[in-house]
Amino acid sequence: MSSPAVTLGPKAKICWQVSVVLYVLLLATISLEHWVLAPPAVDSPWLIWSFRMVPLLMFAPALFTKHGRGVAWLGFVVLFYFTTGVVNGWAHQSWVGWLMAGESLALFTSSIFFVRWYFQGK
Repeated sequence: MSSPAVTLGPKAKICWQVSVVLYVLLLATISLEHWVLAPPAVDSPWLIWSFRMVPLLMFAPALFTKHGRGVAWLGFVVLFYFTTGVVNGWAHQSWVGWLMAGESLALFTSSIFFVRWYFQGK
């Protein structure tokens, strides 16, 4: 069963586009940090990478189909990545941690504004 096409107002559309860009950037930042900048010294790096990625990837269908409630939940799950970024930035003096914190905060803000304007337009 497919969902009907979603028409967005101009503000909601811009927030959705910003959310998609930030979502992809956050996934890329996590992958870059994990595989290139600070690879873990363990036997199963794929398992650790999947534990970091799966919570975000679960919300990809909701984000790309513009599902308001799913995007709202994405906004709240992203706060865990904000916390991780702040801890990594502060404790390890990692610029990647601060980058992840900034991307997460921006993604939270844009997704919550998208949800607000999405439901105002319904």
